[in-house]
Amino acid sequence: MKNNQRPLISAIIPVFNEEKTVGEIIETLLTDLVDEIICVNDGSSDDSLNTLKSFGTNIKLINLKRNYGKGFALAAGIKRAKGDFVAFFDSDLLNLSEKHVKQMLAPILDGQARAVLGVPTEGDKKYLYRLWNIYLTGERVYPRKSLLPHVESLRKAKYGVEIYLSSLFKRKETKIVYLQGLISPNKYEKRSPIEASKEYFREGAEIALEIGKKEILSQEDYRRIINFAKAKTMIELKEKIEEIKNKNAKRFLESYVLKYIILVQRRIHDFTL
Repeated sequence: MKNNQRPLISAIIPVFNEEKTVGEIIETLLTDLVDEIICVNDGSSDDSLNTLKSFGTNIKLINLKRNYGKGFALAAGIKRAKGDFVAFFDSDLLNLSEKHVKQMLAPILDGQARAVLGVPTEGDKKYLYRLWNIYLTGERVYPRKSLLPHVESLRKAKYGVEIYLSSLFKRKETKIVYLQGLISPNKYEKRSPIEASKEYFREGAEIALEIGKKEILSQEDYRRIINFAKAKTMIELKEKIEEIKNKNAKRFLESYVLKYIILVQRRIHDFTL
């Protein structure tokens, strides 16, 4: 890259059953600020693939035959990307605007930071949940070369990929950008109660395991985290989480998974675990 040129930006969108929103996100990213758009269809069973195909050569499409998980999809995009920086965007954002894209890229283009975390501000604030200053948000920008040595680990991280990514860069190298007005719906708002609950269990376990890796998770806690989703009642779910000894993994499951399972039940009164 020459001194008078801005860094090249590759936008990567992991897609799993988001036919209603992914098209508008791509339209928003078709801007001069982004040099290529890579969409990774992660085994969608709805019409997402056809929506992606409708953009033709305006995007680069990676079509995975089955659902491998978010980490695998992002790793596939990183390997395909040609940009100096990769910008990740979730495929369920409801109102992503060019202003939001500019906000995320500005610290990179101005040389103020090596990494950016874009934090949506609307909804019930789940996007503001943080653990050791690690935000659970899908909107991120990173130097591609710094991620390449970690591709294999990212592939295995699944939903824990955001915890893993945040651990790669020092806090002083990372800029937190609050994306005012940006909305990302909760799982229970876009999935059936049973599907939403399954996703919360799966996501919670994978993130909790990634959290535990930082502290050498015991075999007992590893087994407990893997098995907590087998709970059949809310009482049993609470008991299984209580058995976990790792404080940070336990705190995450209590404040995230348990919280949203309760919300699912409140919204659907006749739904039981």
